[in-house]
Amino acid sequence: MIKKVAICVNARKPQAERLLPKLQEWLSKRDVVVQDSSTHPMDEILQEASLVICLGGDGTLLSVARHLKQKPIPVLGVNLGALGFLTEVKESEIFEELNACFLGKFEVEERLMLACSARNEKTRQERRLVALNDMVVSREGLSRMLKVEVRVGRENLTTYSGDGVIVATPTGSTAYSLSAGGAIVHPKLDAIIITPICPHASALRTIVVGGSERISIRIQGGQDTARGLLTADGQENLEIDDSYSIEITRSSTPLRLVKSSKRSYFATLRENFKFPS
Repeated sequence: MIKKVAICVNARKPQAERLLPKLQEWLSKRDVVVQDSSTHPMDEILQEASLVICLGGDGTLLSVARHLKQKPIPVLGVNLGALGFLTEVKESEIFEELNACFLGKFEVEERLMLACSARNEKTRQERRLVALNDMVVSREGLSRMLKVEVRVGRENLTTYSGDGVIVATPTGSTAYSLSAGGAIVHPKLDAIIITPICPHASALRTIVVGGSERISIRIQGGQDTARGLLTADGQENLEIDDSYSIEITRSSTPLRLVKSSKRSYFATLRENFKFPS
């Protein structure tokens, strides 16, 4: 039973503002409690919600995913942006898909999320981040190359100089990791993708490891203290140096994504990447 619906609105998209009152009216006729992010804090509207409707693009859904750390609430993403790998439902399809949700005729797909611990070994301070797409360690601005050490479990994988490293989920394999030369990995696979960013004078390639692995990353200093940037889904940033140890694992709570009844994952790939059909 759907008793409360949280609507997350990207206020920068006029289509979202136009669609919001229509959704509120449709839902109120079905005796559903409705709260939206334009009038209430995000964490408040998610409390006791049975369904989250995300009005925007994939970036909007990534922002919502950060607030669902321990809340396995199904998310229905409505694509009002350019690309729609996560927000598969088009604006014209929203009420048909919602009706299927209320009738219980919908499919929910669990997507692996990443949990990251960044610990400063000097100050003992720790920052925790979550991501649906990827965690990225990169050089800061126009600074020099980073020397990056990557470990998988207890074993050293590699140490190299370059612009950084991307640790991505299968969901994030079509994002930054793909642009850096990584493979597309089907979201149903239990895997984590490690992609080096512009490795210098190296034959390094993307490697796909099991979803239960622990990925450890450190940047190594030279004569000057090495500095970089740790980014979660391109939305949360932390400046790091060689005093930080970074550990990335699977999050205990996956994202529960409501699938479109109109198109499959491969259809979405063909549409967004213009694959020949």
